[in-house]
Amino acid sequence: MTRPTVAVIGGGWAGLAAAAALAESADVTLFEAGKVLGGRARSVSPADSGFDFLDNGQHLLVGAYHRILALLQRAGVAENDAFLRLPLTWYLADGIRFQAARLKAPWHLLAGIARGEHMGWRDKLDLLRQMQALQRWHRKAEADISVAEWLAAHKVDARWQQQFWQPLVWGALNTPLAQASTWRLGNVLADGVWRQREDSDMLIARRDLGESWVEPVAGLLRYLGVDIRCGHRVQQLHSGEHGVLVDGEVFHRVIVALAPYHVAALLPQAAAFNSLVYHAITTVYLRYAQPLPLPQPLVGFATGTAQWLIGRGALGGDAREVAAVISLSDQLPPYTSAQWAEAVHRDIQRLFPALPPPLAARTITEKRATVACTPGYTPPPQDALAAQHVYLAGDYLHPRYPATLEAAVQSGESAATLCLRSF
Repeated sequence: MTRPTVAVIGGGWAGLAAAAALAESADVTLFEAGKVLGGRARSVSPADSGFDFLDNGQHLLVGAYHRILALLQRAGVAENDAFLRLPLTWYLADGIRFQAARLKAPWHLLAGIARGEHMGWRDKLDLLRQMQALQRWHRKAEADISVAEWLAAHKVDARWQQQFWQPLVWGALNTPLAQASTWRLGNVLADGVWRQREDSDMLIARRDLGESWVEPVAGLLRYLGVDIRCGHRVQQLHSGEHGVLVDGEVFHRVIVALAPYHVAALLPQAAAFNSLVYHAITTVYLRYAQPLPLPQPLVGFATGTAQWLIGRGALGGDAREVAAVISLSDQLPPYTSAQWAEAVHRDIQRLFPALPPPLAARTITEKRATVACTPGYTPPPQDALAAQHVYLAGDYLHPRYPATLEAAVQSGESAATLCLRSF
């Protein structure tokens, strides 16, 4: 029998994962509108940037991201070369600090908080009780509510909201507390913090995402025979008698792994995707004349503009460089690039008061970085598309997680499984 043909439209991480899962059983063609693969997790470094590297965002993995780590391993990526792995670390420059212990769950977290700094024993017990209450609620939850409602119902005071819950929710869900899904937050903690210690580890990329992630996976796809066509924006998609036509080329099946706003433009029957709400993430890269020895590779602020700082020196790179992450940046004033750099510099001066202005700065904003992770959110139905041999993949479709790289990879692999089962 002739091998089935499958078109994967979109070269982000959902599309890459789908193509890798299909390639041994089908002839796969991967269409990507841009010049490079990787979607919202890719390198954007111009040759004359002067920085070690620039990505379109400072992505952080955790040990529970099993599928993306497995895909990278399959592509020949050595974890120690690509990542700095750290135990779960919560270090606020202006607040509480703790680090998970090298013990089995849940003792890793209990011991870590017990040894925490800038909080008394009553504070530590309060935080542990709050986590335990969320675990109980998550196991019994019948209806989703916002994190703000959950915090109010459990009388979590303003200090703990500012010192822990708000930075956690902003970083994990990129959604304001008043609109964030408590159920999906519970899924993140259940799978990534509470289940086993290794799953709570943090993995920070040592090099640019293009070199260390995208290029190895693209090499794997080419080795498996995938026809990768960058610079090809698909204009038309029609189901016909003999298959699905992609710009006039016939395929047995199609996986559309585009951002939802592009899906709606390509598939009129997916107009419901136009109603989705998005939030932005801004990353500010700064380079100074002197090294910045941050107290931890990842340093946060409970107040200010920058929420998390990542020092390049701890990653084996230029110690004069730092990356700052601002989740929900659409909730702040519409700063210019220079204003973003000035605001982040003021935050860094809280650690190094005499620090002169940076020599160079670069600001990158993903305006629609993630779909809002709201209570009761369910992905739009896809049965009608599947009946036409068209399948969707993307982080916004995951049934349990917020929009993350792991959600994208899992979604791509699930779409590939559905596609193969349909033959």
